[in-house]
Amino acid sequence: MSFLYLWAVALGLSAIVPLILHLRRRQTDRRVSFPALRYLSRAEDARSRSLAASDLLLLAVRIGLLIALALAAAGPLIGRGGAHDHEPTDLALIVDNSASVGRLDEDRLLFESLVELARSALAAARPEDRVWLFPTVGEPLAAGVSAGRAAPALGQLRPTDGAADLAAAVARAAAALPADGERRREVQLLSDLQASALRTAPTASGDAAPLVAYAPPPPTEPNGALVDVELTGGTTAPSGTGHGVIVRSARTGPGASPDLSDPGAAEADIRLELDGRLAGAARAPWGASAILGLPELAPGLHEGRLEVDPGGARADDLRYFAIRVVPPPAVRFHGNPTSFVGLGIETLRDGGRLGAGGNGAVAVVDGDVSVGAPWEGAGTVIFVPPTDPVDLAAFNQGLASAGIGWQARVDAASGDLGLTEPEAAFSLSGVRVRQRYLLRATGGGSAADTALLRTEDGEPWLIRTESDDRLALILASPLTAGASDLPAHPAMVPFLEALLVHWSHLATWPFADFGAGRPLTLPEWASEVESPDGTIRGVEGGARFTPLRAGVYAVRGTGSDGAAAETHFAANVPAEETDPTPMARRELEELFAGRPVFTAGPDAGAWQDGIFRARRGRDMAPWLIALALALIGIELYLATPGRSRRPRADGEGSEVTSGASN
Repeated sequence: MSFLYLWAVALGLSAIVPLILHLRRRQTDRRVSFPALRYLSRAEDARSRSLAASDLLLLAVRIGLLIALALAAAGPLIGRGGAHDHEPTDLALIVDNSASVGRLDEDRLLFESLVELARSALAAARPEDRVWLFPTVGEPLAAGVSAGRAAPALGQLRPTDGAADLAAAVARAAAALPADGERRREVQLLSDLQASALRTAPTASGDAAPLVAYAPPPPTEPNGALVDVELTGGTTAPSGTGHGVIVRSARTGPGASPDLSDPGAAEADIRLELDGRLAGAARAPWGASAILGLPELAPGLHEGRLEVDPGGARADDLRYFAIRVVPPPAVRFHGNPTSFVGLGIETLRDGGRLGAGGNGAVAVVDGDVSVGAPWEGAGTVIFVPPTDPVDLAAFNQGLASAGIGWQARVDAASGDLGLTEPEAAFSLSGVRVRQRYLLRATGGGSAADTALLRTEDGEPWLIRTESDDRLALILASPLTAGASDLPAHPAMVPFLEALLVHWSHLATWPFADFGAGRPLTLPEWASEVESPDGTIRGVEGGARFTPLRAGVYAVRGTGSDGAAAETHFAANVPAEETDPTPMARRELEELFAGRPVFTAGPDAGAWQDGIFRARRGRDMAPWLIALALALIGIELYLATPGRSRRPRADGEGSEVTSGASN
């Protein structure tokens, strides 16, 4: 037992007052020589024992009353107490609102259960506590406010389709708590403790703020999801060619291995919707990829989604994509028309995948840049270096004349190297490079520069960069049979198509889909973004934007030419959110080894018992006050005048005294 106000215990000494008054009481009756009084005296003696017991009881009640009041004033604390019986605390409350908490927990969503537990934590907070409220996806909802003000902020929390990084969330929350030492500090984490959500290794923490993590019931069924989608022609594709989508499914969690006795459970039924209409379907084993063809698309913006039968969390059963179809790019070739590059361009042009040259076209400069400026009037220029290193100086001069901050240097090393696999629908496996120049930025490079391909030693082999008024792509090797195996490889024509179509003229924002809950940079011309639910939000060009829900977003604004511009991008549930496997409690404690870690759950009672670790015991003052009120009632009853002197029928209760007592 402990006391909030130990000095108040001294008030218990007042209990000696009724004891002294009782001991000082003395008989003052006068003896009168009258025979009838002796009879009355004997009758009085018969009741004296009852009266003495009543006096002793009254004494005990008064002593107990004073002791109870003194103890109540001292604020006694007994035992560990409940969640409400804690010291003043700065609380960082983290509530998981990622896509993985969208699974069912008995008869409701796990997210709803987590919010209810968060409300119980706020209800257990004391008036002197301060609360910081954090979602795992999104900005903080409250900072240093009372529990009463944090409750409405909690009501504004909504689930998202983003991915949680629990280690980063805990670090952010702990850093927000003041370290002044005046209050206790505690971090409470309400999450599904998804193992894949602990991506960031926590740094060693010098603070002693304990972490109380809720351990929910583990998932009872596997989660079937679509984890990846790829457009074979990219997000911007030429018209008149076939397009398709490659989608991959996954089945994770308990019972993820299919039941061999049920062939249907081993395969995923995938449906394709395009512009709101069913456009195709496929069946593929879980974990495998399926290719679904798209119908011929007219120029313009198109939206689509892929769907699999519900299983586990609902958000990852869908995968969205957006595609812009444009006329084939016009290509101008400057070089030997019988070279591999020239013949490949003619093949693509004959197949309708390339257009004729003209202003705003793609210019391909193969080796010789000494005559004129062949890139003039082109929106994109592709530079293929010369075979002879003697011509390298003229090649670099041409790069500088075009305003490109890259140069090619002779590579003193010899031998052959492989190429890394491109992010495209073709493979460069088996292609060896025997002649290569080293591409070096002259001005430190730009943040917009991208190495689209590299050799296996990490050197860039294909660079995409932006100059003042055009896009440029620079190859590190000539496209000849002596320089590499690529000209004679089956991937030569697909490589040229990617180079001329998807990586150059048509490589407009966005280049791929985005992960929900992750910030992205909008194009410079953007002025508003329309969310999948129809909400329109004004934005600034080039600003950061975070899509919280999966779906297709529309970006609108005014282009550099003054005309209205619009594009679409897709946001999808990150692949790591599809695996519901939770982290074991022991692994959680090992992960956050730098701070005290406690787990509580899965029932609400265990959560209440685990939070607010710095408890001071249960306050007994209310019970003592109730006891004091009861004793006051008893004391009033016992001390009522005439309570024991009520007249009786036989007259025995009539008082005949010859004196008084003090």
